[in-house]
Amino acid sequence: MVAKTRGIMLNRMTLALAYAVVAAGAAYADTDTKPVLTGLKECDPPRVPETGRVKLAFKVTETGAVVDVKIAESSGDAGSDERAAKCVAKYTYTPATHNGVAVAAFTTFDYHWGRLADMAGERKAFALLERDADRRCQRLYPIDKNFDLPGQPITLVAVARLSSGEVQTKIIQSAGSKADANATKCVVHLVADHDDLPAVFTRTISVNWSHMVR
Repeated sequence: MVAKTRGIMLNRMTLALAYAVVAAGAAYADTDTKPVLTGLKECDPPRVPETGRVKLAFKVTETGAVVDVKIAESSGDAGSDERAAKCVAKYTYTPATHNGVAVAAFTTFDYHWGRLADMAGERKAFALLERDADRRCQRLYPIDKNFDLPGQPITLVAVARLSSGEVQTKIIQSAGSKADANATKCVVHLVADHDDLPAVFTRTISVNWSHMVR
């Protein structure tokens, strides 16, 4: 009877230990991360049609490089798809991790392009605006850490100031509706602050929210 009781107790202890290991493993798995976009490279975007969208699928290596880019959803124009794929192939990512170790992983990217107008600008003035956006947008219009940011947490905002003085904006790349709204407000705010900008211009400004998903 004593031996039987001990056996039951050992079985219960073994079962409890097994549950503890599974629970610990599940909690540890929750720390795994997906690839996160960290850098956009200048490239020659699609030109025809003037606006469009193509969804690309690819692998992010353990070092954060983009390889094996495939067309998941075509824009309808093969040439535009190819140009977009070449652009995204130059992007850089923080690689995915599993159990704290960098691993290769597959992800997707919605590549949008568009043009508001072909207007001249001043390189130095725009460089200051872009630097200001990088430094101030996260502080002026912060986003909640609970926002569901996608794997591409960078909002690209095309902004134009017309001869009438009206400022127009258009989202070229989305990081989610709430992040996009804050990025748009920030860019308009900064344009008003920068009196060194040309009276008439168009420019695409990057607002990087990646610190929110680390």
